[in-house]
Amino acid sequence: MSGDVLLLMRHGLTDWNVEGRFQGVHEIPINDIGRRQAERNGRVLASLLGEHEWDFVASPLGRAVETMQIILRAAGRPDQSFSTYQALREVSFGDWEAHTIRELKEKNPDAVAIRKRNKWSFVPPNGESYAILAERFQAWLKERQARRHVVVAHGGITRVALHHLTGLPADVAPQFYIPHDRIIAVAEGKAMLM
Repeated sequence: MSGDVLLLMRHGLTDWNVEGRFQGVHEIPINDIGRRQAERNGRVLASLLGEHEWDFVASPLGRAVETMQIILRAAGRPDQSFSTYQALREVSFGDWEAHTIRELKEKNPDAVAIRKRNKWSFVPPNGESYAILAERFQAWLKERQARRHVVVAHGGITRVALHHLTGLPADVAPQFYIPHDRIIAVAEGKAMLM
């Protein structure tokens, strides 16, 4: 791979992912399936790195840090250092964290309906919108040098990255499924699933 490249990976699966709970900034560990997903991504990553220099970065949340550690071991780079950035943490769902959509529909169906109509701009109580997350990500993106980066973060971060870097429309990005067991390579305005 040549030029400015981002290799984006979502943290491994958690029990809250399985239950459909909003995690946001809660510290929820990856589960055994998530660890196997991270190992798979590490094996694939080993074939992508080549001889180029890469910057390795992660969200500071534990599920992303553990995923990065597993990925690096599986890629044959157990001693590889990486940096964490607050800008790469997941979107905060505020008071909605730890709840499922079903639970929220029972408590506040109007808010859930509003969110469904415009996920990009909707701000949960005491939380962030995808639009806010996109600003945070874009600020990080402007600070980084045009280099190759391996990024382990979250579904939300990956969605806003695809929005900024590939033109994925804002009304589509929040709905876009981000797998836990694949690498999304982004270069020259295009994304490829690996």
